[in-house]
Amino acid sequence: MTIWIVTTGNSDVILKNDKSWGSLYDEIRYDLECTEFASPLPLDPKDKSAGYTIPARVLGLVYEKQPDYYKSDLKFPLLDTYYQYFEDNNIKPERIIILLTDQTKIFKQDQIIYEKCPYWQDTCTLKPLLEWYLKDKFKSQLEFLELRPLNANKGIDNWNETLSLVEEAFCKLDYNSLKPVYVSHQAGTPAISSAVQFVSLGRFQKVKFLVSNEYFDENYDKKSKSEAIESSNYWRGMQIQKAQQLITSGFPGAALKILENITGIEKTAITELENIVDFFNLHSPLTDSSQDFAIPQATQRIVDALDLIGFLFNQRNYLQGITLLAAAQETFLKVAILSQVAMINETVIVNGSSQKVSDLLEWIPRGLFLKQSLTHQSIDDKKVILQKLKFPVERFRFNTDKDFDVTNKNFALIAWLNNIDKTFVKWSLLLWYCDSHRNTEDDLRNQLIHNLRGVEDREVIDYLLGYKNHQANDVMSAYVNYVKQPFLNAINYFNLGYKREKLNKKLQEIAESLI
Repeated sequence: MTIWIVTTGNSDVILKNDKSWGSLYDEIRYDLECTEFASPLPLDPKDKSAGYTIPARVLGLVYEKQPDYYKSDLKFPLLDTYYQYFEDNNIKPERIIILLTDQTKIFKQDQIIYEKCPYWQDTCTLKPLLEWYLKDKFKSQLEFLELRPLNANKGIDNWNETLSLVEEAFCKLDYNSLKPVYVSHQAGTPAISSAVQFVSLGRFQKVKFLVSNEYFDENYDKKSKSEAIESSNYWRGMQIQKAQQLITSGFPGAALKILENITGIEKTAITELENIVDFFNLHSPLTDSSQDFAIPQATQRIVDALDLIGFLFNQRNYLQGITLLAAAQETFLKVAILSQVAMINETVIVNGSSQKVSDLLEWIPRGLFLKQSLTHQSIDDKKVILQKLKFPVERFRFNTDKDFDVTNKNFALIAWLNNIDKTFVKWSLLLWYCDSHRNTEDDLRNQLIHNLRGVEDREVIDYLLGYKNHQANDVMSAYVNYVKQPFLNAINYFNLGYKREKLNKKLQEIAESLI
């Protein structure tokens, strides 16, 4: 027994013209909670022959007792294209299951008095109209199933609620697993469409999705034609769609995992996706790891991180964003210092030979320090080297060799950079982060990582502004105006080269390349 399951939406039944509407509507107008439906809206203001729309519930109530007007007044555009497919392919569904919606239980009287309330878009009152149409076109058994949400604020546009309703409705269906099931899901809310697709793929062994496609004929007139898509192709399409959503939402790694077993995707698209996964991990596989501490590569990582931080903050992923921002600031201090000391031409005598002081400073995985080769030099000699590197030696104690590790401390790094260039404009968070006397209870990074604390938007804003008085009221504006922009200004000030690429645009391009 071949089954055809079809969803219904607010525009599935339209008016061919508005000639009868006024008089028919007046017969029931004052029985409605809202009386603002006297004027149907033309589908195309420039072409009245395209028809008129009216909220489905109202249309059904007006015409349910007016069968003499069905043929002259009503049009079923989407169902017409489906019917034509069955006719062209000589397929005769034995059962047609029509999904209707009724949200009566979730809307109160003070809500449905407004014409824009979703209650008026319910399709339950279209039953007699659909019954008339389908009986005229098919010799099939008709079954109507209603999706009736019961939880307030969770209507048929709520994905989880709608999925549950569709699962419950489909569980009641009795069908022959050897026979094909045709599913048309385009009508209704996106939540209904997705739920019907998902449940159909899991429940029916031989499912085909009957969809309508619009095109322009040789006269440039818009036409519609239906086609049936095999479930395997549909599953592939759904997986790609899911991957696209993950990519644009900032989860390219998860998207890459989904696509592992999907065939037919262009290799260049996968390569681009792999590259953006590396970007999110701030990893450059084309660069030798020994270059991680080179100024150009490190600067690019900082700028990439600033874009990524904005993306994370916009998604309220504050833990990742704050942690990455702390790392970006520390990296910037080292890169800026290295870029400036590289221009110092002074020399010192080390082990009997003259060496540039800029060559005696190294950035290694554990931080920024004087080179290991200076270990056996005296404390005074090493202080001289630091002085020539414009480190503010007078502000710190150097009684032991261990004291020279101060060159990797944030409070010393900011003092060092300031000593090199006092006109460098610092932002509030950088100053606060490098303050050795700051209140550690205010350090969101430490609180989030070490104490698994939650965080509120207000706390993030206070943190981004270094706990200074401010008028900022949202995280993104605080980040962009008080951190990211001055951060980029500082990078430009020290002439640190980099390339910029808008992250959202790049993600969208990669998502669209998956076909």
